[in-house]
Amino acid sequence: MVASEVIAKSVILATSWAPLLSGLLDQCFNADDPTCRGGAAAFRAMLRHHRGDDPAVHLQLLDKNNAFVHMHPLGLSINRVVLNGLMGLDVFASSPSILLQNKLDYDVSSQDISYLQTHDMPLLLTNVNVSPGNSWHPFTKAVHFDEDTGLAVLSVSKSKEELNAPQIDSTIGTLRYVRKINEENGCITPSDSAYDNMFLQSNATGDGNSDAAQKTCWLPVVYHSDDSDQFIDFLQGMLTLPTHHRPAMIIDIGGNFEEYETPTLVEKIWVASHRWDSRTYFHHKLNILYGGPDGPALQSAPEFKSVPLSPLPDDLKDDIYKSEILALRKEADIALKNNPVVGHSTFMPVTRDSSSDYRPCKSGECPIGNLFTDAARWYTGADVAFITSGGVRGPGWPAGEVHVSDVWAALPFPNMLCTGYMNGVHLFQLLNYSMAVATFEGVDTDDGGKLLQISGMKVRYNTELTSSRIISIDILDRESNEYHPIDRLKTYKFATDSYVCDAYALFPSLLDSTALTVEGEQPEVASFLDQSTSSELVYNSSTQGRLVNDTSVTEALNLIQTEDTCAPGEYWKSDIETCLLCPIDFDVSFSRQKIELEVVSHRDAQSVTVALKNHEQFGVAVIPKKLPHWLKFSSIDFGYTGTESPSSLGPGESLRLSMVVDPSDLEEGTAYLTIGFGVLDGGDYLGCVGQDATFDLTMRVLPTEQKNQLGSIRAVGFTLFGIIAFTSISFAAFVFCHHQQQIVRALQPIFLVTICFGVLVLGTAIVPLSLDDETITSQKGCDIKCMSLPWLIIMGFSISISALFAKLWRINRLFNADNSFRRVQVRAKDVAVPMFILLAINVAILLAWSLVDPLRWHRFEMDGASWNTYGICVGSSQSHANAFFVVVGIVNLCALGFTLIQAWKARNISDEFSETKIVGVAIYSWLQLLIVGVPCLFLIDRDNTKPRYFLLVALIFAVCMSMLLIIFVPLLWQIRRAKIQRKIQVCQSISSQNSSAVRISGLNINPARLSEMRKENQASPRSSDETKEPLEVDSAV
Repeated sequence: MVASEVIAKSVILATSWAPLLSGLLDQCFNADDPTCRGGAAAFRAMLRHHRGDDPAVHLQLLDKNNAFVHMHPLGLSINRVVLNGLMGLDVFASSPSILLQNKLDYDVSSQDISYLQTHDMPLLLTNVNVSPGNSWHPFTKAVHFDEDTGLAVLSVSKSKEELNAPQIDSTIGTLRYVRKINEENGCITPSDSAYDNMFLQSNATGDGNSDAAQKTCWLPVVYHSDDSDQFIDFLQGMLTLPTHHRPAMIIDIGGNFEEYETPTLVEKIWVASHRWDSRTYFHHKLNILYGGPDGPALQSAPEFKSVPLSPLPDDLKDDIYKSEILALRKEADIALKNNPVVGHSTFMPVTRDSSSDYRPCKSGECPIGNLFTDAARWYTGADVAFITSGGVRGPGWPAGEVHVSDVWAALPFPNMLCTGYMNGVHLFQLLNYSMAVATFEGVDTDDGGKLLQISGMKVRYNTELTSSRIISIDILDRESNEYHPIDRLKTYKFATDSYVCDAYALFPSLLDSTALTVEGEQPEVASFLDQSTSSELVYNSSTQGRLVNDTSVTEALNLIQTEDTCAPGEYWKSDIETCLLCPIDFDVSFSRQKIELEVVSHRDAQSVTVALKNHEQFGVAVIPKKLPHWLKFSSIDFGYTGTESPSSLGPGESLRLSMVVDPSDLEEGTAYLTIGFGVLDGGDYLGCVGQDATFDLTMRVLPTEQKNQLGSIRAVGFTLFGIIAFTSISFAAFVFCHHQQQIVRALQPIFLVTICFGVLVLGTAIVPLSLDDETITSQKGCDIKCMSLPWLIIMGFSISISALFAKLWRINRLFNADNSFRRVQVRAKDVAVPMFILLAINVAILLAWSLVDPLRWHRFEMDGASWNTYGICVGSSQSHANAFFVVVGIVNLCALGFTLIQAWKARNISDEFSETKIVGVAIYSWLQLLIVGVPCLFLIDRDNTKPRYFLLVALIFAVCMSMLLIIFVPLLWQIRRAKIQRKIQVCQSISSQNSSAVRISGLNINPARLSEMRKENQASPRSSDETKEPLEVDSAV
């Protein structure tokens, strides 16, 4: 329907599983032949009748499992001749297995189906990944756009098929593509959401109707072919989509849900569930409304119709039907002429006489049953094979060649093989059911067909017995080619046909997942038997004693056991319904046979983990025996029940046990003991007892661990650091507040603040020095603490000493220039250069130290005792650490030496510049502290942590405080003395004015004071501008 139109429209969606032919190869010679039954021609005749004037789309399933297809020279490619050439279909459906059946792609296939591959009738498969190297790649598409109906049809196959992509993801991508086409055609308003702007993968756009797709508004419908669980997941996945992205309808062709037999609306998606078959006509009539905001939508519930294809009413046999029947007859005649040999056999007797009710296979063993079961067993590599007697038929054939037509005449059903695994008990149950219900009459009865024809085994039975008739079952050993009695616990691979697995009453319930629950068993899995496989061997069609009626034996075989039938010394295994002998011994042991444990006396409890493993193929129960009071077991596993009751341990399972040792009441020394767990009753088998599981425990009780950490003495360090920080910050604040005073200016405020900052940095080293692994729990934190020590000490020392050096060096230059009557300009940046050089050298050394071999926190044992340790900061290479220490020591000692030299030179400077003497005293005090303190460090062992710590803290405190007090205490005293002198002068001046004042122009002026002020004015310093001249020596520079 064109995008601009607003209209309602009815269309027919028809899907056919019908075979190509209407009957067998030798049937249906014309449209009036009563042997014509069903087929694609009948389906199309029904479609023409029921559609009326409504447009329809016909999706046909590929026919690949009947004699016509296999005998025709074109093989599977005959589908193209019939469906596309004769009936004009432009698309077909199939399982993904068809993608693996072209010999051009896979060596294991003998079929060349290249002619089936055409753009005129591509394969519709939505959820497949067809690689470009596969010959099917150009001839598959994910969505079929049908121009007549306006439907966009998707086909989702089973999730476990070969080459399949995820069902939900593939469908979502295809639906996005359909919506994108609808947007481009103006059917809906384009969306700007991130979800709608996602593009489809390339395999979802492979459509042959590209022109049509660009003109029509499309309504998406999805066919889904999988089991009930997959369908539920698929439906939930579709319901998570935005409403405008969901398909209009989803059809479950597996018929998994009775509640959806009538199409039901589920959150704006119509859901239908019908079991498709080849004998029925199916279609859905969809009433579509175009012109809505979200594009085409279903106006009402889809109308479902199903009608048997046979017999076809005469009024539906139109000219088209008649012509198609004649054309199919010609192709069937070609197939009859192409009747290849598939093997050789001796004479095959009649299996079913059409003129009578004779059914020999329903009375016992028959040759044709042997043939098909032998073929299935050989083809699948199974241990045993079986089929029902009701399906085999045919007139037989003479000795010699066996043709495809002979095989299809004997078993004219397109069944598939199914294989699985079952144990002897369940195989007995299957055979026992067959023998119990079979009539053994050799005539056509309802239950007579349930007699199983078998291969790989021999069964003796007594038809005179009731209920259980089996006397013995022997299974063929493929290695020795001899028959042995059935092993009730052995797992056997079986092969049969899909009719037994899926349809024939009660057999499916004995072969599905609800029946085959024992470990190693596996429900049936369907597969396709290539009937073109041939063998040069001559098959012996005589009976071979596989099914023997022995009425002389009256005791029936019984492989069914119950718990009450178990004899003494046996235990009941419920999951395999068997009485088993108790094992002689249990292979249950600990993961460690000897454990050595060290614990510290009078400390908290410690634990060690050990695993108790059951190495047997059966479950056991374990319980710890008597344990000492200081030893307890616990477990993080759910199955451990403690010391009061046994704990179950399944086959191959381990029980992780945590052995907790409480050393609080133990004395120092070494203890030896054996820990045992008793295996009481075997867990799964009541009354079976095994040997104890044990391990040896050697436990050493060590003295209380000594880490030699700083403990409470660190409070001394933090207190001293607080004093340093408070003093340096207070002095710096004092300088800032009094920087305009003459005395402060004389000592240079920037110099004083730098001294305070350097001392603060140096004193901060006490903080990391006071930290250890008692206060810092992480290794990384301790490592950072270690390397921060040299940074803080060296940088604080270099900042302070460089400031002192700069101060003294500047004064010496100025006064040396004054003595030589030379004009010298000493700028601030000239003084800062030595400071920055020293800082740069130290930073470079410390940075190299941090990158090459930084100090890290390590613990060392004292005198080889693991319980007595100490922690220090060391490098990974002692030689590296020593080298960096020596280099940085030499650099800073040189700086100290140069500063001492400058202080010595400034010793004779006038008392007016007495701060030089103060600075010199401070520097010499540092020298004395270093000379006395540093050697003391080497006299204290590094494992003597507290004395060594106290000495380091005291040395840093003395260095910092000596510098601050020696420089700032005289400064404070001078400021205080200056304030007192100014107050005395003010008082004297006021007293003098009161005693000898004169009036000059109305002012009271003391002539003596006026004379003194004139002298002071003449002797006063120049203006601030003049002090900037290079020739002036100003102590405030």
